[in-house]
Amino acid sequence: MLRVSAVYPNNAGSRFDGEDYVRRHTPFARGLLNPLGLRDLRITLGTATLDGAAPPYWAISEMLFDNREAFDSAMAACSEALFADAPQYTDVAPVLQLSELAQATP
Repeated sequence: MLRVSAVYPNNAGSRFDGEDYVRRHTPFARGLLNPLGLRDLRITLGTATLDGAAPPYWAISEMLFDNREAFDSAMAACSEALFADAPQYTDVAPVLQLSELAQATP
Protein backbone atom coordinates (compact mmCIF):
# COMPACT_ATOMS: atom_id res chain seq x y z
CA MET A 1 0.00 0.00 0.00
CA LEU A 2 1.37 3.40 -1.01
CA ARG A 3 0.88 6.42 1.24
CA VAL A 4 1.29 9.83 -0.37
CA SER A 5 1.70 12.62 2.18
CA ALA A 6 1.19 16.25 1.23
CA VAL A 7 2.65 18.41 4.00
CA TYR A 8 1.82 22.13 3.99
CA PRO A 9 4.56 24.07 5.84
CA ASN A 10 3.46 26.97 8.04
CA ASN A 11 5.92 29.45 6.56
CA ALA A 12 6.07 33.00 7.94
CA GLY A 13 3.35 35.07 6.30
CA SER A 14 1.72 32.11 4.57
CA ARG A 15 -2.02 31.52 4.30
CA PHE A 16 -4.01 28.31 4.72
CA ASP A 17 -7.80 28.11 5.05
CA GLY A 18 -8.32 24.83 6.90
CA GLU A 19 -12.10 25.05 6.84
CA ASP A 20 -12.15 25.44 3.05
CA TYR A 21 -9.60 22.66 2.68
CA VAL A 22 -11.73 20.23 4.70
CA ARG A 23 -15.24 21.26 3.61
CA ARG A 24 -14.72 22.01 -0.07
CA HIS A 25 -11.35 20.86 -1.44
CA THR A 26 -11.27 17.43 0.21
CA PRO A 27 -14.66 16.30 -1.20
CA PHE A 28 -13.58 17.70 -4.58
CA ALA A 29 -10.36 15.65 -4.43
CA ARG A 30 -12.22 12.51 -3.32
CA GLY A 31 -14.66 12.90 -6.19
CA LEU A 32 -11.82 13.00 -8.69
CA LEU A 33 -9.57 10.36 -7.12
CA ASN A 34 -11.96 7.71 -5.77
CA PRO A 35 -12.81 6.34 -9.24
CA LEU A 36 -9.08 6.31 -10.05
CA GLY A 37 -7.94 4.09 -7.19
CA LEU A 38 -7.87 6.26 -4.07
CA ARG A 39 -8.37 3.91 -1.11
CA ASP A 40 -8.49 6.50 1.67
CA LEU A 41 -7.82 10.17 2.30
CA ARG A 42 -6.94 11.44 5.76
CA ILE A 43 -6.56 15.08 6.70
CA THR A 44 -5.01 16.54 9.84
CA LEU A 45 -4.90 20.26 10.57
CA GLY A 46 -2.07 21.61 12.69
CA THR A 47 -3.11 23.35 15.90
CA ALA A 48 0.06 23.87 17.97
CA THR A 49 3.39 22.43 19.06
CA LEU A 50 3.71 20.83 22.49
CA ASP A 51 4.73 24.15 24.03
CA GLY A 52 1.73 25.95 22.49
CA ALA A 53 3.59 27.68 19.65
CA ALA A 54 2.18 27.84 16.14
CA PRO A 55 2.25 24.47 14.36
CA PRO A 56 5.15 23.86 11.95
CA TYR A 57 2.64 22.55 9.39
CA TRP A 58 -0.76 23.92 8.43
CA ALA A 59 -1.99 20.50 7.38
CA ILE A 60 -0.97 17.00 6.42
CA SER A 61 -2.99 15.12 3.84
CA GLU A 62 -2.44 11.38 3.40
CA MET A 63 -3.73 9.55 0.35
CA LEU A 64 -3.65 5.77 0.14
CA PHE A 65 -3.31 3.93 -3.17
CA ASP A 66 -2.59 0.26 -3.91
CA ASN A 67 0.75 1.12 -5.52
CA ARG A 68 2.81 3.78 -7.27
CA GLU A 69 1.35 2.94 -10.66
CA ALA A 70 -2.21 3.60 -9.43
CA PHE A 71 -1.12 6.92 -7.93
CA ASP A 72 0.76 7.99 -11.07
CA SER A 73 -2.23 7.14 -13.24
CA ALA A 74 -4.62 9.09 -10.99
CA MET A 75 -2.31 12.10 -10.96
CA ALA A 76 -1.92 12.02 -14.74
CA ALA A 77 -5.69 12.27 -15.01
CA CYS A 78 -6.44 14.98 -12.46
CA SER A 79 -3.36 16.68 -10.97
CA GLU A 80 -3.98 19.78 -13.08
CA ALA A 81 -7.46 20.24 -11.56
CA LEU A 82 -6.23 19.55 -8.02
CA PHE A 83 -3.32 21.98 -8.20
CA ALA A 84 -5.44 24.62 -9.96
CA ASP A 85 -7.77 24.57 -6.94
CA ALA A 86 -4.98 25.12 -4.39
CA PRO A 87 -5.00 28.97 -4.50
CA GLN A 88 -8.54 28.83 -3.13
CA TYR A 89 -7.25 27.56 0.23
CA THR A 90 -3.50 28.30 0.40
CA ASP A 91 -0.48 30.08 -0.98
CA VAL A 92 1.86 27.30 0.22
CA ALA A 93 3.26 24.61 -2.06
CA PRO A 94 2.95 21.21 -0.36
CA VAL A 95 5.95 18.96 0.16
CA LEU A 96 5.06 15.51 -1.21
CA GLN A 97 6.43 12.27 0.19
CA LEU A 98 5.85 8.68 -0.92
CA SER A 99 5.87 6.04 1.80
CA GLU A 100 4.96 2.41 2.29
CA LEU A 101 2.61 1.44 5.06
CA ALA A 102 4.50 -0.69 7.55
CA GLN A 103 3.06 -2.79 10.34
CA ALA A 104 4.88 -3.02 13.63
CA THR A 105 4.97 -6.48 15.15
CA PRO A 106 3.74 -6.80 18.73
